[in-house]
Amino acid sequence: MLPSPMTEAHKRALLVAYYLSRFDRKGVQALGYASTSEAFERLSEQLGVKQSTLKHMRDSFDPYCSQVRVGWHKRPILRSRANVIQAYEALSEAAVAEIVREILNSSDQATRQFIAPLGMEERNLDFEIDQNSAFANRLRTGETAETFFMNQYPMLDRFQGSILEDTRKLGIGFDFRANFPSTYQAIEVKGVREAHGYVSFTDKEWSVAQILKQNYILALVRSLDHKPLLELMPNATIHLTGKMRAIESVSVSWSVKV
Repeated sequence: MLPSPMTEAHKRALLVAYYLSRFDRKGVQALGYASTSEAFERLSEQLGVKQSTLKHMRDSFDPYCSQVRVGWHKRPILRSRANVIQAYEALSEAAVAEIVREILNSSDQATRQFIAPLGMEERNLDFEIDQNSAFANRLRTGETAETFFMNQYPMLDRFQGSILEDTRKLGIGFDFRANFPSTYQAIEVKGVREAHGYVSFTDKEWSVAQILKQNYILALVRSLDHKPLLELMPNATIHLTGKMRAIESVSVSWSVKV
């Protein structure tokens, strides 16, 4: 039996759940709520969905977005969740918060642009995503490479005397920060299954790499399916040739009255 198509109310709730998962208490406070329980109660009323539905949506994002909750980490990611993450992962907290406020305070028609990446005509958004899809493969490859890097980190001469900070879910353009007493180095981890292959940078990752230059390290893990080998590349945007490609996502601009 095919799942029922998601209503627009549920699609809007999905974006709010993503925000609550990714930014947790900071997001709750930014929306003006004193506690998470108050946020769920009030938000579910505004969105026209059950509290349990909103919480379950939040939990389904947690394995990929939350720094404090593991969520439904044993379940394959649903297509709708993957679509939201791909569309919104490069946006800042302030941008996503503003989108959430628009969703809560505007009509269905006014907020339709924000749920467009979910696929307005797609009826089966909540099928489990194909585990051989590009997105699922990217998740698995990324997680494997990141785990290998973290295990190697204490033995790397370049980072001796530093403390490793996990920034993967902060959306700041790199995965880790090696904090030294008076400076830091940004570390973006990528992996390829064979000795050579292609890796993708978000526009934010590429832009931050261009700004930080030598202090932005690409930690490339090669041959993940065989004998992994870690290669550290400072100033990667200078030494590597990138080709831009467009994906369906949400872009945000800020306008002010002057």
